[in-house]
Amino acid sequence: MKIIIAGGGTGGHLFPAVAVAEELIRERPDTQVMFVGTSEGFEARWLPKSNYRYELFAVHGVRGRGVMARARSIAEFARAVVLARSSLARFGADLVLGVGGYASAPMGVAAKLSLVPLVLMEQNTVPGLANRVLWRFADRICVGFSDCGRFFSAAKVAVTGNPARFTTVSDHPLNEAEIQILVLGGSTGAHRLNIGVISAFKIWRNSVINLKLVHQTGEADVELARTEYCKFPFQAEAVPFIDDVAAALGRADLIVARSGAMTVSEIALAGRPAIFVPYPFHRDRQQEHNARVLERVGAAAIVYDDDNLAANLLSRLEEFCGDPAKLAEMGRKARLAAAPDAAKKIAQICFEIADARRAA
Repeated sequence: MKIIIAGGGTGGHLFPAVAVAEELIRERPDTQVMFVGTSEGFEARWLPKSNYRYELFAVHGVRGRGVMARARSIAEFARAVVLARSSLARFGADLVLGVGGYASAPMGVAAKLSLVPLVLMEQNTVPGLANRVLWRFADRICVGFSDCGRFFSAAKVAVTGNPARFTTVSDHPLNEAEIQILVLGGSTGAHRLNIGVISAFKIWRNSVINLKLVHQTGEADVELARTEYCKFPFQAEAVPFIDDVAAALGRADLIVARSGAMTVSEIALAGRPAIFVPYPFHRDRQQEHNARVLERVGAAAIVYDDDNLAANLLSRLEEFCGDPAKLAEMGRKARLAAAPDAAKKIAQICFEIADARRAA
């Protein structure tokens, strides 16, 4: 069995794809997987350090770009479709799994033109542009949240959940004497969130000492955060990126994070309470809709990324850190919303469709 996994741009697209690749190979060890991504996406930095075969195309999005840039993007896309068809033939793919992001679009079109089955993964509650275009060509669409199913034909939708980088997280008893807070800005960081968090703790630092803080900042803000945190009376650590997210979540009592689909899904799987600060500039308010999934069940609160971010964030931090019983209850509710077998469900769908195609 040969499967191409296409897409990327951010860790939110790449890491669930890797989780599915691992499951495909676990279930059928003779499965060959090739990743296809963009030359400027997160995958261009991550895949060379992996053991996976991969190819990278020069593809950019068209939203929010000028006329000339859009024209170049369209030309890039056309070239990428040609390259994708060549990759499909050279690799001999039995199926393409599109995981969202710019690179999934040309490979999805190439799959349609080459009569290769196409399965899509949509991690968010509101689908991205690539999947909004490709879903009509797809044999099946695996959605991370049931809310997303309304955007597609019901006959093609499978509510699988989002595959995480881990399946379980070790529980630890909440230590009221030292609440541990984990801040996640996403795979590449989030400057506005970073500044809001630092500002909130600046206000709070002289009245609280029973905290331990770990803050994933991204590369750009790590030195800024370290400079500020060394002045604090409690232990605060800034790191550019967290490789072992399961261990970090396992140690945390409360998460402050952007609400990308995978962040929301991983927090649910870990059974941790969260304060979400959705990215404010997405035209579809995608992250806000993601955060609502856990907010509705009482597992999370939303703080908006506006001029009052620091003050509003501090208010929620004080509320939750002062009520350990509430944190514990929110964590239990989060775990009820998790989908621990998502990768297995998606792998089974891929095998089912590819096997049917080979038998035809």
